[in-house]
Amino acid sequence: MALPSLDLGLQGTHVLITGGAGLIGRVVVDHLIAAGAKVSSLDLSYGPNRASRPHEECTTIHCDVSSESSVQDAFETAIKTHGPVEVCIALASLDLSVLQHSSLVDASFSQLKRVLDVNIAGTWLTARQWLRGLRQAKTEGKLLRNVSLIIIGSESGHFGERQNIDYSLAKSAVQGGMLMSLRQEVVREWDGARVNAVAPGAVDTDRWTQECHDNPEQYYLEAQATTALGKPIPKEAVAKTILFLASENFSGHVHGQVVNVDGGKQGKVVWTKEEVA
Repeated sequence: MALPSLDLGLQGTHVLITGGAGLIGRVVVDHLIAAGAKVSSLDLSYGPNRASRPHEECTTIHCDVSSESSVQDAFETAIKTHGPVEVCIALASLDLSVLQHSSLVDASFSQLKRVLDVNIAGTWLTARQWLRGLRQAKTEGKLLRNVSLIIIGSESGHFGERQNIDYSLAKSAVQGGMLMSLRQEVVREWDGARVNAVAPGAVDTDRWTQECHDNPEQYYLEAQATTALGKPIPKEAVAKTILFLASENFSGHVHGQVVNVDGGKQGKVVWTKEEVA
C-alpha cells in the first residue's frame, strides 16, 4: 500500500504576501521559498516604481496597502511576473510595538485613523484584489492550486489591548467579521477557495526583545503570566502555521477558522502587584 504524501505541495504555487519585509514577514518569505513557492513580497519599504528579484523565485514589490491604486498596481506586477495569485497572505499592518501607547482618554484620533486604514482597509483591499484575480483566472480557464487567503490577526483581537484600543479593534475586525464574511464569499468566486486567520501571541522578534530589555516585567506579563507554555512565540512557528494553512494537501478542509499561535494564552494581566498595592 502506498504511503500518504506529506509534501506541502506548494512547489510552483504563486504566493503573494503583504508586509513581506517585516520582522515576521521576512521569515515567512524564507519559509515559502524553501517550500518551492513563487513569492511576490509586497512592502512599503521596497523602492517605489520598480520590482526586484533578490531570489530567483521571489519578487519584491513596493506597496502601500492603505492605497487602493498601490494595491492594484502591486498585484498587477505580481501577476505579470508569476501568474495568478493563488495564495494570498495579508500580513501587513501597523504593529503594536510601533504605536503610541496611551489610555483612550488621551489617545490620538489621527493614530486611530491610520491604524484602521492600514490594518482593516489594507486587509480589505488585499482580499478584494485577490478575489478579483480569482474571478479573472476563472474567466480565462486557468487551473490554480492551493487557493487560499490567510489573514494575520493577533491575541489582541481576542483579549483586547489596554492603552492601544485602536490596534485591538482593528485585529478583532479582520479576524472576526471580515473572516466570517469572507468564508461565505470566497467559495462563490472559486470552488474550494479557503480563508483562515492566524492570531499570534507575543512573537519573539528583535523589537520585542528590545522592549523586554527596556521593561523587564514585559516578558513575564506577556509571555508567562497568562501563557501555558510560559515563553514567547518563535517567528518560525508563525511561519510554519501559515504554510500549513496555505497547503491544500495539509489543510484542505480548514476554512473560516482562527488558528491561535499563542502558547495557550488565557488572557491579559489586568493589575500588577504594584498597582493593587
